[in-house]
Amino acid sequence: MKKAILGLALAFSIGNAAMAQKEVKYERLFYKDLTLETGDVKITVDNAVSTAAETKFKLKITNFTGNYIIFKPEESKFIINGKEMSPKEKWLIIKPNESDFRVINLKGAALNEVKSYSFVMEGLYTVSTKATVVPAANFDLPAAKNDFEAGDFKCTVSSVYKESDRTEVKFKCAYNGKKIGFIQASKAAVKMPDGKEYANAKKSDLILLMKGENENFTLKWDRMEGGKAMDMQKVAMTIIWHETFMESEAVSLKAETLKFEFDEATTTLKK
Repeated sequence: MKKAILGLALAFSIGNAAMAQKEVKYERLFYKDLTLETGDVKITVDNAVSTAAETKFKLKITNFTGNYIIFKPEESKFIINGKEMSPKEKWLIIKPNESDFRVINLKGAALNEVKSYSFVMEGLYTVSTKATVVPAANFDLPAAKNDFEAGDFKCTVSSVYKESDRTEVKFKCAYNGKKIGFIQASKAAVKMPDGKEYANAKKSDLILLMKGENENFTLKWDRMEGGKAMDMQKVAMTIIWHETFMESEAVSLKAETLKFEFDEATTTLKK
């Protein structure tokens, strides 16, 4: 009888201990880091943590290609306890052979009780830099008008500085097309009275624009040899756009699923 009683007591004690262990609650619950590679990108996740009101993580994308990579977070989804929810972060644009990150955040309730969930990473696109050129009419300096259009690009002159030793023109361009717009200001040149073209001396990165976005860029030319015949303050100049304005399609990449798992060691350490 005593052995039976002791056995029951021991079983009860073990059961209570197991129950107590199951009922451990954390103010912050951490998850294991993740790394996933495809032929185009490397996806790295760290600092994943849930509190009672939110779950968030740092998502880094390394671009292995010579094209742009675009990530649209709102097309992705969390799957938590069978329920699907999407984040609302801004788009992430990664230049060719570079990397960048975005903190992905989801608001909710009792998320620090969720020890595992999935994040289906859709909304990844590649955009080729070998885009289609959008023709633009030559632009005269002094300007006859302060705006012009090139396909779905609409541009206005922000300022003009035209003196003997330097000409500098600033433009603001908006893109309203359905594709991805590129502005490559380094391709612009100016045609002078000697009949020759002179490249834009202002260094600039390739500008990428989504529908409804706008950006500023500058064209610049320094003093030219040739005396009065090349005095930029006095002579007419014509901007030749060449391949300044371009468009390219965004091609969807395969969706990837990230599985988040409870990191007990880190959670206990940071409790």
